[in-house]
Amino acid sequence: MIYTIRRKILVKGVVQGVGFRPHVYKLALAYGLAGWVKNDAAGVTVEAEGLPQNVREFIREISRRKPPASRIDSVSVLPLTPTGEKLFAIAKSGGHAPAGAVIPADLALCGDCRREMLAPRDRRYLYPFTNCTNCGPRFTIVKSVPYDRQATTMAGFAMCPHCLREYTNPLDRRFHAQPNACPVCGPDVELSAGGKKYAGMAALEKTAGLLLAGRIGALQSLGGFHLACRADTAPALRRLRAVKRRPHKPFAVMVPSLAAAKKLCLVSKTEAAALASSEAPVVMLRRKGAFSEPAPGLSRLGVMLPYTPLHAALFALLAKKGFAGPLVMTSGNLRDEPICKDAAEVSGRLAAAASFTLSHNRPIHNRADDSVAFEAAGELRLARRARGYVPAGIKLPAGGAPLLACGADLKNAFCLTRGSEAFLSQHIGDLSEPKNQEFFRETLGKLSGLLKVRPGVIVHDLHPDYASSFIAGSLPGAKIAVQHHAAHALSVAAEHGLKDPFLGISFDGTGYGADGKIWGSEFLVFGKHTWRRAGHLKYFPLPGGDIGAFETWRPALALVKEAFGPAWRKAAGDLFKKVPGAKLNTVERMLETGLNCPATSSMGRIFDAFSFISGVRDEATYEAQGPMEMESLLDGKKHGEYAFGLVQGETCLELDPVPAVRAAVTDRLAGVSAAVISARFHAGVAAAASSLAIKLAGEAGLETVCLSGGVFQNRALLEDLAVRLSRAGLKVLANSRVPSNDGGIALGQAWYAINGYSGERAAE
Repeated sequence: MIYTIRRKILVKGVVQGVGFRPHVYKLALAYGLAGWVKNDAAGVTVEAEGLPQNVREFIREISRRKPPASRIDSVSVLPLTPTGEKLFAIAKSGGHAPAGAVIPADLALCGDCRREMLAPRDRRYLYPFTNCTNCGPRFTIVKSVPYDRQATTMAGFAMCPHCLREYTNPLDRRFHAQPNACPVCGPDVELSAGGKKYAGMAALEKTAGLLLAGRIGALQSLGGFHLACRADTAPALRRLRAVKRRPHKPFAVMVPSLAAAKKLCLVSKTEAAALASSEAPVVMLRRKGAFSEPAPGLSRLGVMLPYTPLHAALFALLAKKGFAGPLVMTSGNLRDEPICKDAAEVSGRLAAAASFTLSHNRPIHNRADDSVAFEAAGELRLARRARGYVPAGIKLPAGGAPLLACGADLKNAFCLTRGSEAFLSQHIGDLSEPKNQEFFRETLGKLSGLLKVRPGVIVHDLHPDYASSFIAGSLPGAKIAVQHHAAHALSVAAEHGLKDPFLGISFDGTGYGADGKIWGSEFLVFGKHTWRRAGHLKYFPLPGGDIGAFETWRPALALVKEAFGPAWRKAAGDLFKKVPGAKLNTVERMLETGLNCPATSSMGRIFDAFSFISGVRDEATYEAQGPMEMESLLDGKKHGEYAFGLVQGETCLELDPVPAVRAAVTDRLAGVSAAVISARFHAGVAAAASSLAIKLAGEAGLETVCLSGGVFQNRALLEDLAVRLSRAGLKVLANSRVPSNDGGIALGQAWYAINGYSGERAAE
């Protein structure tokens, strides 16, 4: 009698929608096993029966040769009694397993599908919905788990015999590929242009012609619409900027290949890998030459490759007409609104922008904008986390009951936890826009449904007037308020699984402080699940509050007055010649009386002020425009550094910007170039921050420093400060998988609650 065993195997992680069941099926056949595999709410469950050695090898191979898009978090095995079963099958999904399944993110077009759809004799030639188990839509089309076709927006498309044969053939790479389709049975595109309708290939060809002619169109992609036009056509760019109210803010561009990207920009190995990855983010690359129209005043250009078959088909048709790009591919929305996800929204919101609309009939269930990434300090770092990365979880070293962290108001993303995993939503946007508040609630309902969690704890920012705090207050559950900059630092700790103690450095625009003032340059000591403010930039008045981020002369005037006193006009008045006299006098009186001049320690506003002092930017049309243009002037050479003072404040040490302001004003009036002033300022901030951090770490016995906050999207500052701290023997950590800006702050809020932090107070 042949001795057999039977084992139940539960695999958790990203194992649905990535070809995992076909992978298990093929392994089972190779080892001569009987049983079944299925998707359920926990992940993938397998029962395997056969010779003991074969079953053991089979279990080892499940993890060893997993599909490329999968991620295995755990494999648990239970003994069962053999049943004598003879065959192995893929069973119907479902069951009563506890929730644990993870829906994969959308996957960029793979090489195999790209080759097929670009082959004229292939049945999917230029078909805009070509996909397989290694690529295609996932998160944007899924409605519920387990991940099966009937649970997606592909449910209404019955497969033709040919596609069904692929879907049911274990040796085919489309075996159980849920969005599988072809021109006979799948979704199709429709072009609306000039009052006429076009479908299929005619729609694609007409769209290519309209783009070539310099027209602006709305193109439906994976998670929403793009507004697209030629990036080398000034009239189209001017029209697009006017309609989107973005006179200077950079647009992302799409190029047909990595080779094309390298013609436009310098591309490192890390950047090339990101461009060609299944996540396919927009990657910020250093420009070559003078091609600056999509990103005026900046040394870097946001570039992405065609990540859907629709994009690939359009570039193939454009190539036939002699055009190789680039195309502007910017979010299909008006300023600060959610990205449009269907043709009805486009006609209602983008009619003034798009002269034609290329849409399709595969509904988008979860809208998701493009992700944005950049390389700094040797790592790829996210500036916007959305398509391609969401809803991938972030493993935490500890967990607990499910909670919701609501994030901040700008660049909002929220975070749901389930066990020891944190799931950040896609980029939501600015919550001052009511449509984004609706988007927040819509996405919260969908993501909590997918994860099957009902959070009992609601975490939010300390600021009582944030829209995110208001939303938190409207939800059921216990409430926990977290100071903004503590959450920034803790987002790094959560991402790296870091336990106390450590020093957090949070540099950003503004955040509500524990003392009721506006913080923004914070040195925070974390230990024993408490934190304290140990240092910060010396407070200075911010006339008009947040408007200082755009009228950069306002924080500059506040600092110049503090630096030169009553004689400021004689010492530095020439810097303000372009500011209307009446406005300048009004703001000067505001500073003298203290009217609407909140005290702040904002590093972001210091950068804004120095962009004015250096002569780079009098007024900004988008957030951080001046600082980004200032960074673009850096040439990597040493030009010295501006000194910051170090003084003992009422509660902790303070960095005093006055000496740096005096030096920069003197340089500007002496004719020193903006590039040199920028270099000296950047080096001065890094030197001052490192000096204070090293002192505080030494006094508290700390070995690790966490850098976070939107200012650390400045590559030069991040890299310079990291080098200085490392040379002092400190371990330096920064955000990479979540943004260092407010798009990652929800992760820190969640980590605060999970670990029971307290101590929102200044140093004793």
